[in-house]
Amino acid sequence: MPIFYKVDPSEVRKQTGKFGMGFLKTCHGKTEEQQHSWRQALTDAASIVGDHPQDWDNEADMITTIAKDVLDKLNATPSSDFDDLVGIKFHITRMKALLCLESQEVRLVGIWGPSGIGKTTIARALYNQFHENFKLSIFMENVSESYGGTNLDSYGLKLGLQQRFLSELLDQHGLRIRHLGAIKERLKNHKVLVVLDDVDNIEQLQALAKETQWFGNKSRIIVTTRNKQLLVSHNINHVYNVAFPTREEALAIFCQHAFKECFPPDDFKDISVEFATLAGHLPLGLRILGSFMRGKSKEEWEVSLPTLKTRLDGEIEKVLKVGYEGLHKDDKALFLHIACLFNGHHETYVKQMVVANSDLDVSFGLKVLADRSLIEIYVDGKVVMHSLLRQLGREVVREQSLNEPGKRQFLMSAREICGVLSNNTGTDSVLGMSVDMCDLNEEFYISEKAFENVRNLLYIRIYRSNDASTNKLKLPEEGLSYLPQLRLLQWEAYPHMFLPSRFRTECLVELNMSHSKLKTLWGDNAQPLRNLKIMNLSDSPNLESFPNLLEATNLERLDMSWCESLVEITPSIQNLHKLSFLEMSCCTSLEIIPTNINLASLSHLHFRNCRRLKIFPEISTNIKYLKIKGTAITEVPPSVRSWRRIEEICMERTEVRILINVPYILDTLCLRGNTKLVAINYLIRVRRLVMIDTSFCVSLVYLPKLPYSVRHLTALNCESLQRLHGPFRNPSIRLNFTNCLNLDQNAQEMIHQSVYDVAILPGGQVPEYFTHRHIGNSVVAFFTFDGSVSFSSFKVCLVLAAGKRFESCDTSFYTSFRGDPTKKYYTYMSNQPELKVDHICMFECALPPDYDGPTTSLGTRRSTTKLFRFDFNCNYGCKVLECGVLFLEARKSTIAEKRAESSSTCPRPAKRSKAQV
Repeated sequence: MPIFYKVDPSEVRKQTGKFGMGFLKTCHGKTEEQQHSWRQALTDAASIVGDHPQDWDNEADMITTIAKDVLDKLNATPSSDFDDLVGIKFHITRMKALLCLESQEVRLVGIWGPSGIGKTTIARALYNQFHENFKLSIFMENVSESYGGTNLDSYGLKLGLQQRFLSELLDQHGLRIRHLGAIKERLKNHKVLVVLDDVDNIEQLQALAKETQWFGNKSRIIVTTRNKQLLVSHNINHVYNVAFPTREEALAIFCQHAFKECFPPDDFKDISVEFATLAGHLPLGLRILGSFMRGKSKEEWEVSLPTLKTRLDGEIEKVLKVGYEGLHKDDKALFLHIACLFNGHHETYVKQMVVANSDLDVSFGLKVLADRSLIEIYVDGKVVMHSLLRQLGREVVREQSLNEPGKRQFLMSAREICGVLSNNTGTDSVLGMSVDMCDLNEEFYISEKAFENVRNLLYIRIYRSNDASTNKLKLPEEGLSYLPQLRLLQWEAYPHMFLPSRFRTECLVELNMSHSKLKTLWGDNAQPLRNLKIMNLSDSPNLESFPNLLEATNLERLDMSWCESLVEITPSIQNLHKLSFLEMSCCTSLEIIPTNINLASLSHLHFRNCRRLKIFPEISTNIKYLKIKGTAITEVPPSVRSWRRIEEICMERTEVRILINVPYILDTLCLRGNTKLVAINYLIRVRRLVMIDTSFCVSLVYLPKLPYSVRHLTALNCESLQRLHGPFRNPSIRLNFTNCLNLDQNAQEMIHQSVYDVAILPGGQVPEYFTHRHIGNSVVAFFTFDGSVSFSSFKVCLVLAAGKRFESCDTSFYTSFRGDPTKKYYTYMSNQPELKVDHICMFECALPPDYDGPTTSLGTRRSTTKLFRFDFNCNYGCKVLECGVLFLEARKSTIAEKRAESSSTCPRPAKRSKAQV
C-alpha cells in the first residue's frame, strides 16, 4: 500500500530528483547486484496503485481514508466459517474448475439448483476464499428482492439496482448514477469478483452484468439462481448444478445441527436416519430439522416424527414457496398434479394424463418446472419431485379449503377421503383422489351416490402398498357410473366381478385393476377406448374372458399376467398396432392365441410359464424381446428367420427337440433346461449372437459352430455333451462347461487350442505345456530375458477340487517373495453350480508394462533372469489343488510344439465316485 508523501511516484520509479540523490548516497559502497535489486524493487513499488497527497484537497480526509483502508485489509484475514460444512470442499473444487481463475478472460459462472440446496452457501464460501485476489469484490444478496415492488419502470428499476451495486462495491454511500453505462465506466479496467445471489429475472442480469466488456481482465461474476433458463438466456455456459448430498453427507449435516457432531449417539442412530430421510436430504431441511430437535429427549423425537411427516416446518415452507409463487397459474396447476399424483412417472405419461389446452402446454410447463429446479427429468424420462416440494404441493392443496376437503382439487388422506365419500360432500372442484388401503383401520362402505357430486373427477388411485392388505373399501356395483371424464382408474383388489354397465370409458388413459375379482370387464361389446394407453388386469385369477379391445387402437401396454382362468386371446387384439408391451406370463390355462396377425409396434412379448401354450406366438415380426419360458411349445416356425429387430429369445424349459429356425439377427439365446433338446443347427449364420446358454440341456450331445461374435457360451450340467465345433477364436469369449462330464478328448483339446477370456471344464491336472506348474495355490516362476524375448501377458491354469462352487478367483502377482502384490486380477463366473468332479479353470492376464525385461541404452533387451510369484485364492471354500502359469511370448513358437508333445497328457476328467454317478 504505497503512500507517496511529499515525493512524486515518477521520481521513485526512475530514482531521480531529491529522491534519486538520497538513493545514490544509500547505494554508496554497495555491490552492483544489490543496487540493481533495489532499483527494481523501487520501480515495482512505484507501479503499484497508491495514494498521493496532491490528489487530495484535504490531508485529514486522506489520512482517514488510508486508515480505514488499512483496517479493512487487516480484517480481511481468510475466514474459517465454512471449513466444517459437510461437502463444501467438493463444491469448491468443482467451482474452481469452472471459474478457471488463471484465465485472462472475463468469465460468468452460474450456480443452479432448488431452494434450500445450498447455492448461497457455496457462493459465500467461494467469495470468502477468493475475494482477496481481486481489486474490488461484492457479494450482492437477494438480488430478486431489490428488484421490483415499486412503481418505477424497467429503466428506473435497473438504475436503482446499478446504484445499489456500485455503492456497495466501491463503498461509497449516497452514490448517485444517471445512466446505465455507469458500471462499464467505473469497472472496465478493474479485476473484480462479483456474486449476484438469488437472481430470478433476466432484467437483473441485464442491469448488473450485461456484457463481459463491462469488467476488467480476469474478473469473475458468479450468479446463483433457481431458474436454469435464465442462465441459458444470458449465454452463461459455465453452470454448476448443485446435487443433493449423499445419504452419509445428509446424516452428517443433520447431526451437526442436532448434536453438534457429525455422527449421532448410538441410541439415536436409527431415528436420525429417519429424520434425514424426512428432510429429503435437502440441506436447508436438514439444518432446520436438526436445530428443531436439538436438546430434546428420545421420546420427544419419537412423538415429533409422525407430525413432521405430514406437514412442513414453517421456515422450510416459506423458502420453498418462493419458487412455487413465481410460477404462471398453468405451471402451478401442473406442479400440483405432479406433487399429488404423478411423481415418478414418465414425462410422456404426465402429458397424457394432465388436462390442458394442448400437449404443448404440458411440455412447456414441464420444462419450466425443470428449469426452476422444482422437478428433475431424468435421462430415462422419469419426472421426479423432491419430497419436501411434494409436501409443499399437498399443503397448498390443503389450504384451498382447510375445513371442507370436498372443495379441494386433490384428496390424499385416507381419513378425509372416507369422510367425503361417506357424507357425499365432494364437489366439482375435486380432480383426483389417491389413497393407500393400508392406511384404513377398518372396512369402509362407500355410498352408492358418493361419486355423483364429483363429476369432474379425473383420477382415482386406490392402491395397496402391502399386497397382503385386503380390500377395505366396499363399493356398490354401480358406484362408478357417474364419472364421464375419468382418465385414470387404478383400483387394486377391485371387489366386483364386472365394471358397472354404465361405466364411461371414452376418456380413460389408464385402467389398472390388478388383483381384482373381475370375471369380465364389459362383456363382448366393444367400448369407446380411443384414449386408452395402459391396461393392467394382472393377478386377476377369476378373469375368464379377454376384453374386447376392438376400439383400443392407441393401447401401448397390456398386462394380463397371472390371469389363471384365461383360456384364449381373442382376435380383437389384431387392431392394437400401437401396442409395444404384451405381458401374459403365468396364464396357466392359456391355450389359444390368434394367428395371421402382425402387430406393427409390438416389441416385448412374454408368455412365461403358460404351460398349456403349444403354438409359437407369431403375432409380430417386430419383436425385440420374446420370452416363452416354461411353455409346451415344440417347434419354432421358419418365419422367425426373417425377424429383423429381435434381440433376445428366452426359450427356457420348453418342449423343443431340435432347434432349426433361429432369427439371423439375434443377440441373446437362452435354452436352459430344455431337457428334450438333442440338436441345434445353423447358429453360424446368426452373425450378431453374443450370448448362448444351453445349461441343463441334458440330452444335448453336440454344439454346432458358433459365430465369432459370441462372448458368452454357458453349458452348465450338460450331462450328454460330447462334441464341440471349434476352436473358438474370440479373445473375449467366456467358455463355461462346468459339470459337462462326457466331453471327449477332441472337445477338450479344442478348448485348449482356443483363444478366450476364461474357460472352465472338467479336468484333473495342469497340462504339460504350462511351463511353470506347482501343487497347491501358489507358483514361483523364473523367466530369462535374452534380448529377443519379451512378453505382455500370462496364462493361468487351476485345478479345482470337487464338492464346492467356483465363482471367482483372486490372482496376486509378485516380483519378490516379500511385500505387497505388484498387481491383482479378478476372474468371475456367475451362477456356478457345485463341482461334481475336479475341474480346470484357465484364463489370461495382462502383465504390468514394466515387467517385460530391462533395456539397454540402444533400446534392446538385456539378458537377465527375473523371479515372479503368483498366488490364487478362490471363494466359497473352493480349493486349488494344482496351478500352472505360461508366459505368452512363447505362444508363436513353442505352444504348438508343447501341445503336440503333451497331447497324450491333455487334462482328463476326474473320475466320478459311485455316489456322484
